[in-house]
Amino acid sequence: MLFFYNLREFLKVFLLLSLVFSLLLSFYSLVDVLLLYKVFAPHIIPKAILITVFSSFYYTAPILNCLALMIYMRRVFKRSYDKLSYSFGISPLRFFMPVLMASLILSLLQLALSYSFYPKIFKNAYAIEREFKKGKAKEELVLNNFWLSLGEGEKRAYVRIGFANLMDGRVYDVFSVYLEGNYIYGVLYAKEGLWKDRSLTLVGAERSYFDSGLKEKKDITLEFISVDDAKAFGEKLNHLRMDKLISLYSLASSLGMNNDIYLAELLLRLVISLSVLALTLPLAYHLLKERSFLKPSMFFLLYIALYILSLNLIKITAQELGRSPLLGALPFFVLVLLSFRSLYYLGKGFRV
Repeated sequence: MLFFYNLREFLKVFLLLSLVFSLLLSFYSLVDVLLLYKVFAPHIIPKAILITVFSSFYYTAPILNCLALMIYMRRVFKRSYDKLSYSFGISPLRFFMPVLMASLILSLLQLALSYSFYPKIFKNAYAIEREFKKGKAKEELVLNNFWLSLGEGEKRAYVRIGFANLMDGRVYDVFSVYLEGNYIYGVLYAKEGLWKDRSLTLVGAERSYFDSGLKEKKDITLEFISVDDAKAFGEKLNHLRMDKLISLYSLASSLGMNNDIYLAELLLRLVISLSVLALTLPLAYHLLKERSFLKPSMFFLLYIALYILSLNLIKITAQELGRSPLLGALPFFVLVLLSFRSLYYLGKGFRV
């Protein structure tokens, strides 16, 4: 009975808080559409509102869950339900178990939705902002200064495409260097070409071989990566399904590209989802131990700072520093350790 009562009371607070949050975001989105959009269309209003609510909830779910916990615990402390439970031999962990289970379900739901639902939301949000808010044409899939490595073993080729329009397959300013071990034995340059399926046809390509001094100019067809894979490389990372991210992470390794940026996006989705638990557990420990809100609130602000810091460092280490995004996740790992510590002391109990 206690389990279901606590679960019901917590869910009531969480759902009410989520509803208020959604209404505020809806009002903000409506004002944004009416005042700031350059191209107005009535049918875009409900879509813009839903996209704003879902995309915001993705990042703020851990914080909303913690706020709901604080409001719920205020009712508990006011009626001394926690002390009454302890007097019957119920541990703080058992008392907190309904909230823990709800947080775990929310965390797993966030992870499941980050597979394809949230990427679709972010992609639609970007398309709406570009087309209606900024008044620009629909986005074309293009690649700029695209580098990749082809071949295996000693013989490899490094190819750079200056510009590629993946909608029609046109490529421009293609340069390739051929290596055998550490020795450069040839180069290739073409002003333009056509990329179709797994073939790259270069028009009037100029190829030079250094060992023989041979130079030739002719149309050349190269075996290349597929256009579909290239389109994925050209998309924004948070627009990609999780299975595509995993595929690109593996493909980028074989092509000599920086695969850390794809690992970073996967890690971001994992951190955002698991932070529901990683923030809630330490906060619950401080609330049940202190039976007040001042000190736990200070810790809560610290945990939010670690959460936000981790999200930013994961991106920076992979995209700007060229290092493993696992280094950027260190603040989150601190939260995980604090969660395990809190779980231990909640099970151990407090003196009443």
